[in-house]
Amino acid sequence: MRLNDNLTTKQTTKAAVVCFLGFVMATLPETGFAGVCDRVTALENYNTTGFSPIGAMCKPYVGLANVQGISCRWEFPFRDAEANRAFNDLWTEVTRCKDGTQKQHRSSVNHPDSYVQRKLITSDGVYRVAQKDKGQINLTLVFLSLEHRN
Repeated sequence: MRLNDNLTTKQTTKAAVVCFLGFVMATLPETGFAGVCDRVTALENYNTTGFSPIGAMCKPYVGLANVQGISCRWEFPFRDAEANRAFNDLWTEVTRCKDGTQKQHRSSVNHPDSYVQRKLITSDGVYRVAQKDKGQINLTLVFLSLEHRN
């Protein structure tokens, strides 16, 4: 006699659903409070792996004085509360996963949009988390970037 011979169809279905939900919960990205360093690690390894953090679009950049880095961007509906949560979760993750000196930059802009940036200066480079409201395109953008030390 096999184990399934003793289970009804309803019990077998219920067991399959419970197993499936457990698998989904274990593989979904974390929402709310950042508990691991997945996004920071993906950012740091982007040049090697080409993999962006889940839901982000990333690209390398070259800035002033030939400073190089990686910037990842998430898009949200304009001034959506989820954008604020993502901004705060990213900053929590950066400060949990890296040691350094924290700085906050609030810039007034000459239009109704807004911009806030926090940065962490580490021995690896400068990590930045920024949130930009872009009314003209009706989006709020959240950025995670790493400026490498030259």
